[in-house]
Amino acid sequence: MVACVLLVRWADTVTTPTTVLLEVAQRFSPRVAWVESHALAIDLHGLERLFGEPRAIGEQLRRALAQAGLETHVAVAATRTAARLLAHARAGLTVIAPGTEIETLAALPMALLPCLLGDGTPTGAADVPIRASARFYRTSPMQELVKEIVKPRRRRGHTPVSDLLAVFRRWGLRTLGDLAALPAPDLAARLGAQGPRLQALARGEDPAPLVPLVEDERFEATLALEWPIEGLEPLSFVLSRLCEPLCQHLERRGRAAAILHVELKLVTRMIWARRLELPAPMKDARTFRTLVLLDLESNPPPAAIDAVTLRVDPTPARTLQHSLLERARPQPEQVSTLVARLSALMGARRVGRPVLVDSDRPDAFTMESFTGEGGSSRQGDLHNHDGTKPRRHEGDHKHLAPALRRYRPPVPARVSVVDGRPVQVRAARAGVAGGAIEMMAGPWRCSGEWWALDTAWDHDEWDVALSGGTICRLSRDRLKDRWYVAGVYD
Repeated sequence: MVACVLLVRWADTVTTPTTVLLEVAQRFSPRVAWVESHALAIDLHGLERLFGEPRAIGEQLRRALAQAGLETHVAVAATRTAARLLAHARAGLTVIAPGTEIETLAALPMALLPCLLGDGTPTGAADVPIRASARFYRTSPMQELVKEIVKPRRRRGHTPVSDLLAVFRRWGLRTLGDLAALPAPDLAARLGAQGPRLQALARGEDPAPLVPLVEDERFEATLALEWPIEGLEPLSFVLSRLCEPLCQHLERRGRAAAILHVELKLVTRMIWARRLELPAPMKDARTFRTLVLLDLESNPPPAAIDAVTLRVDPTPARTLQHSLLERARPQPEQVSTLVARLSALMGARRVGRPVLVDSDRPDAFTMESFTGEGGSSRQGDLHNHDGTKPRRHEGDHKHLAPALRRYRPPVPARVSVVDGRPVQVRAARAGVAGGAIEMMAGPWRCSGEWWALDTAWDHDEWDVALSGGTICRLSRDRLKDRWYVAGVYD
């Protein structure tokens, strides 16, 4: 591989030099990667037939960047490491032949090594007026003091490069050639793994292969219709034609959809957009079509459709590991379809799972989307701290407290009151017990959120035993002066 490294400096009129540098570099080669904050590596292998020899490619790169307002130091070598060292040390264009990296780098000062490791600008290097390096590395005395105060802890067995350079100076090493000539086993015995690593950099060897930048891939499908369509039945055929190739594209890339975007272009030139957040990453075409149709059934477009666009936000595909100790759960695609059908039938806010709210309001909860994930199939079983089930003893049921089964919403009732205490209950719903009150306990008053008129509450509650043997809870809304049967005890 022949690598080219561009180290950039820019004029004040250029506001985004890194963007310009990347755009110009990608005109020559698709294999580019950032190696520093303002340095870019380009793979020139195979470009000779298009642009000529490496020196000609470097000259064309410099001219293209100069026209964009950027002045660069360009170095072409067989390895990225050698090209980076030469770009920091020499201005203009530098081209070396493959196999001459060690001889060419031998005369360069050892102070260039921190540039490759991100420890700062080379001290004592050649006077190269690169504005990017000055802006990126120079700090004020106050910043140096702050860095010294909040200096991170050193990892065990890791020595800063500045300390290693001080050791090399005490050994009498001044250039990269001096370091490259040392025996590697003896260097590793004295400095550990960092010694051979720095020696490999001094010889111009790459520590890892080039990983080129990859543009974000769009997963989108659009179909323009010859005639406008109305209704969900003809739309389902159009969605089938879009979902199949879209899911195949996701399958080939090993991705799945996290969010599904639907855009319908109407005959009124209006865009009817819907956004479906999927409970789990999925890539099933039939599920996509069903979810879109159910959503549009609840939110139909106001006019006929001219074009349909499906777009997904990709995410890594799920890897499922089934357990032999737990009951199998339904697939997320089946759960999503079921929840969508229930939402279309009952309303979106009436389907989900209840979640407690941090409030003193009785039975305060909210609804969240149900995904079917999380929670064990034995979630309702009681276990000790060590994971074993508690032993049941005879007579334990005698000490169990009665459970209150609440009515949601509470059942309106007519209550006769004598001296401020209820004496007779008549419920407004069939099947709810009523009658004379024989025993009672209460009232217990609870109130809150008095500052919000729409959510404030002020209740008095009684536990009463009716003549028929039923024990229930009565609630009086003091703000509305209404009585309710809040629940019944089992």
